[in-house]
Amino acid sequence: MLSRILKSLVIGLAFGASTVSSQSSSNALVSRRLTEYLMPAATETHEFARVPNTNFVLLSQMSDSQLIKIELDPTTEQPIAFQSFPMGNNSKSGLHGVWPSEVYPGKMWLSLQWENKLLLVDPGRDLSSAPTILKTIDIPAPGNGPHCVFEIGNRVWAGLKDASKQTGQYYVFSADISKNSTEKTLYPCLKSPVFIKEEPTTKLIYVTQDTESSIMRINTTSGETSQLPIPPSVGSTPVGMTTAHGPMNGVWFSLAGNATGGSGSFGHIASTGEMQFFQLKKPYLGTNAALLHIADASTLAGGPALWLLSTSLLSANSPDALILVTFDEGITKITGEEYISMLTQNAMVHRVVPMESTVLVSQLHTFALAQLSYNNTVAGNWLPAEELSNTVVYTEAS
Repeated sequence: MLSRILKSLVIGLAFGASTVSSQSSSNALVSRRLTEYLMPAATETHEFARVPNTNFVLLSQMSDSQLIKIELDPTTEQPIAFQSFPMGNNSKSGLHGVWPSEVYPGKMWLSLQWENKLLLVDPGRDLSSAPTILKTIDIPAPGNGPHCVFEIGNRVWAGLKDASKQTGQYYVFSADISKNSTEKTLYPCLKSPVFIKEEPTTKLIYVTQDTESSIMRINTTSGETSQLPIPPSVGSTPVGMTTAHGPMNGVWFSLAGNATGGSGSFGHIASTGEMQFFQLKKPYLGTNAALLHIADASTLAGGPALWLLSTSLLSANSPDALILVTFDEGITKITGEEYISMLTQNAMVHRVVPMESTVLVSQLHTFALAQLSYNNTVAGNWLPAEELSNTVVYTEAS
């Protein structure tokens, strides 16, 4: 009898252990992964954008004017191959801006800063196909040096980063790209224009001007312009800018700081034209973050959010990091900050572009493209150390 009881107990324990083991193994691991993909060696790896409805990304390397066509895995969005193509007359043409066209579906805008022109190209259907130039727009005098290029409605825009050879001033360029139109406009601005975006409600155009730490507003109907200076108490050097819709509606911009570091500050311009500023609160990675670029990260699952890119480009005191910030429903305060320190510091990270399920970051100094991916979770749901009761340990570990 005792033998049978012991046998039953052993079987029961074994069954229980098996059940526990089975239950434990059914808990899928939550993970996030940051991977660097090496591009051709170059001293300046700059802008990139996905070719719509394809598995290709175009990346500019300004130092030798090379356009890198990168093929992505259709499922994981991981870069799997690339092909390099020279753009411009020679290696000194200054390829920089890359932007997809909606007026010309499947085509891409490029800027040649040192040739003073914009190109509309067909990127080609496969990896080995060289881009074909379909249209060339010469920047009229006294404009000089198209840096970033954007398409807004039926117009192409470019911030002219270099001082005019004729006047010594700086300009924002805009041209009507409707069929058979030749209209071009130059708007005088402060030193020096970088990003150009449209406020969705008012249709006013906003331009970051990094050196003078101000944002220019353009009324394209009247031609009038005005300046929105960044308060020095908040930060300096507006660079990145993005348009958002829904709860985040308006124009968002980032502040990159200066040679001493950043302030972890970024801002929002509403349809009223008023600026509202936000500041990261976490020590070490947040409060001294030099925020060079910004992208909308809002999702149905995660709610209103932004990707912020901190860079060491202007100061070694600031980290290279990708930061996700989430907001309350009214977009009045930050409710969460998720930090991903880049694998290579002093990489001078440059641009962040969300894909369908992953995020890509270009690294100017280390000629690499980094990919952030999540498994069994989404951005913003990664548990911070504050979830533990021992906040002292968190503070010390930071």
